[in-house]
Amino acid sequence: MRFYTHIAGALLLYITFTYLTDYSNLVFGIFFACWFSIFPDLMDKLTGKHRGFGHSIFWLVPFLLVGFLNLGIAAAMIIGFISHIFLDILTTHGCPLLYPLRTKDFVCFNKKRRIKTGTNQEKSALSFILFLIVPFLILAILTNIGYWDNPSEQSLAFASQSNTINDSPNAVKNNFNLNFDVDDDTNKNITVKKVDENTTTILINDV
Repeated sequence: MRFYTHIAGALLLYITFTYLTDYSNLVFGIFFACWFSIFPDLMDKLTGKHRGFGHSIFWLVPFLLVGFLNLGIAAAMIIGFISHIFLDILTTHGCPLLYPLRTKDFVCFNKKRRIKTGTNQEKSALSFILFLIVPFLILAILTNIGYWDNPSEQSLAFASQSNTINDSPNAVKNNFNLNFDVDDDTNKNITVKKVDENTTTILINDV
């Protein structure tokens, strides 16, 4: 497929990733994802063989190693590369995933249903991708700036806690309300330590 189709595919996949994971550095990641969406073709131009070493799935190994230095960059690189490979598998000639161990191209669908590069089929695929990008990009931006809450998070409100010392002229009553946004995996118990070193465990109620 053409480079602009690969860039559009990487953009769609990456903004979907940022929305689902609530990754904060949207612009930075988009740059790497889009750049690495054309990485396979650039490598093939350097080696002189179209759909050769640059389209090998083995490139994922060094990309994963980058994750030890910066997980966000590694995720963007992998997303851009994977989107290119996936789109090429949908084309007429397919993609040599196991190159150089195996030069045979991997394809999807039968030959009549595959997309031929530069034809109206590719333009239709590009139009469909662009149609999906707009709403996903809006959601990703709103989530990134905190305007739209990610569905993976839930809002919790804590019931007020009251402690009263009965039969005492100096009765003490403590009232407080706390609100937090926490993930599903977060421990939903809070332990409060008072001045006299007594502890009280507060049960969190979901609302």
